[in-house]
Amino acid sequence: MIALEKKLQQEVIRNCELAEKEYGCKMTRFLQTIERFGIVRTAQEIFRKGRTSDCFNKLAEAGHLELTMEATIVKGEYAELFTDEQVNYCYELLCEKGYY
Repeated sequence: MIALEKKLQQEVIRNCELAEKEYGCKMTRFLQTIERFGIVRTAQEIFRKGRTSDCFNKLAEAGHLELTMEATIVKGEYAELFTDEQVNYCYELLCEKGYY
């Protein structure tokens, strides 16, 4: 499980860096939180609060939701890291913005 979480974290961080470079999305606080608590705990806290990851709406407007944490989490390979409710929350957010 640790290796899978590390892979997810690296993918989310890579996407954040690309979003910043290409679309000016500053995600400093989000990245610091990931570094401190890990991607799974960070994501769970965001979901618990009913929020989205940093720059979610900005990336939706730019047509690049694939760079969001939510789009990465719904990938089948990461399913075991989250509950069905958490994954469904991501799906709902992405569907609302027309990702699917």
